[in-house]
Amino acid sequence: MIFILGLGFGSFANVCIYRLPRGESIIRPGSHCPKCGKQIKWYDNIPLISYALLGGRCRYCGEKISLQYPLIELITAFLFLLTYQKFRGAPFTILIFLLLVLSLIIVSTIDFQTGYIPNKFTYPLIILGLFSSPFNSFLKEYSGIIINNSKQLSLIVSSFLGLLVGGGILYLIALLGRKMFKREAMGGGDIKLISGVGAFLGVANVLWVIFLASLLGAVTGGALIIAGKYKKFQEIAFGTYISLGTVLVFLFQPGLNRIYLDLISICK
Repeated sequence: MIFILGLGFGSFANVCIYRLPRGESIIRPGSHCPKCGKQIKWYDNIPLISYALLGGRCRYCGEKISLQYPLIELITAFLFLLTYQKFRGAPFTILIFLLLVLSLIIVSTIDFQTGYIPNKFTYPLIILGLFSSPFNSFLKEYSGIIINNSKQLSLIVSSFLGLLVGGGILYLIALLGRKMFKREAMGGGDIKLISGVGAFLGVANVLWVIFLASLLGAVTGGALIIAGKYKKFQEIAFGTYISLGTVLVFLFQPGLNRIYLDLISICK
């Protein structure tokens, strides 16, 4: 059931990915072919199935439909399923992390295609992360002296610190980039995105996200430069790597911490 739900939301994600960068409403008009403008009937709009039955082409004009559509639907469905399995037994946490996953899929794809991260997703993520923190079972309590008698308040502080630390680190990187290289090292959208992620994951985990995003971005960027696809200092869609790092962290913790501790013990 959760897989089918993910397919449906993956279809919605495709609508957002296509329309938001073009300044179009995600509600009206209904789904239509971007080439001929014909309204797509419900039976031609069933996730995965319709794409396969139509041979990946518009029924009316024969225009090829991008492979992105079934891929996004499949990715969303699988991540919904993995998220459900991860937080089984904590329904509220499942709900907020499904919303996080959906937002990250939309944001990362738009960023990859356009280099732009829409505020329509980053600001709501920050608000949702903070306001849901008292009921977020993934967050760790902040054991401050003043607030250690209130679990809910401790979780709010943990969320807020994650927001500040995540956003603060990328903001400092952006400032250093301007000072040292006279260029933008980090976009404002990336800063807002990592702030929202920090509100969901807390301080320790947002540091993991930044590390993994930087590692993945450096490896991918380096490989593309060697292959002649990228130029040195060319901007990369860092929001895409933030999104990937976020998913890896919340799906595979506490395993990442164990790997880190094992490496530390080996090095001693």
